[in-house]
Amino acid sequence: MINQAQWRSYFLAVASVGINAAVMYAVIIPKVGNRSVADYEFPERLQLNGGMALEQSALGQDVIKSKDRKVIKSQQRYQHIGGETKMRLDISYLVGTRGDVETYLQNYTDIAPKIIKAKIVKELDGVGYYALFSGRDRAYLSSCISPRSFSNVTQKQFSQYRYENDLRWQVGWDWLRGKASIRDRRCLWILLSTPTDTPNTQAAYQTLETVWKDVYQYWLSNFPPLTENK
Repeated sequence: MINQAQWRSYFLAVASVGINAAVMYAVIIPKVGNRSVADYEFPERLQLNGGMALEQSALGQDVIKSKDRKVIKSQQRYQHIGGETKMRLDISYLVGTRGDVETYLQNYTDIAPKIIKAKIVKELDGVGYYALFSGRDRAYLSSCISPRSFSNVTQKQFSQYRYENDLRWQVGWDWLRGKASIRDRRCLWILLSTPTDTPNTQAAYQTLETVWKDVYQYWLSNFPPLTENK
């Protein structure tokens, strides 16, 4: 006779098989498992772990030159001007993306292509990949923050993270409860910048990297909810 523990094991096994089958089906058929993304309004102020506060500022046309609402859900600029640090954060909430930061920079900014092409891609433990480049008297750091993984710069990195994270049992369970999208292709595209008046940009890069850690940690726990109700 099958006891209660055995029934529980059978039930969990069947549930696991069903959820994994649904997840695999969603991977094979791209449109399955995607949910309509809710609108999102950025907060007026970001209080970072490192103590820096970033305040909302007008989103100038000197950086973001296009508002492709099929991809860009919302945008906001933040600034910090105080002490020796002048920092600007342009952030765009993207949906249905491939995670290719170079494409975003080329399509949605007026930064010269040769400056973008000269970027250096680096990796930070516990955070992920990011790109550094400079031009027009500014140093830049750009990356893509996803809701389930480390940050990325290239489409290959984005896809690899999706395969590693979207096939987890918990994602399938949340999808069945209407709280997740199996193929979650959202991204918070980060463009940090600071003025530089010297050919040696290393000091500026170090400042950007320090702030970037805090920006990443902030959005890791405050990523926009997929639906209206968390």
